[in-house]
Amino acid sequence: MIRHILLWNYKDQTSPEERARIEAELVSLSTHVPSLREVEWGPVVGGRNQSFTHCFIMQFDDMDALAQYSTHAAHIKFAGPFREACEVQVVADVEIGV
Repeated sequence: MIRHILLWNYKDQTSPEERARIEAELVSLSTHVPSLREVEWGPVVGGRNQSFTHCFIMQFDDMDALAQYSTHAAHIKFAGPFREACEVQVVADVEIGV
């Protein structure tokens, strides 16, 4: 199993409406991309990490499934505006159960 983890901060100028639109599209990705098993996301809380404000975790069966997601039209449509709305982001792909 692969977990695709992304932490990010929005740009200050990204409006609340644009943030809501991006987040709704993020949640809908699992209905459009067959290789994407699950999406979880939310604000970073708890005071341990002050560098990032939001996080999403996606689950895939394997690296091939992640590669299918990366090239899927729904991901490509999401990724461009998402990157534009973000000040900074960091991604980690973690293999679970090795």
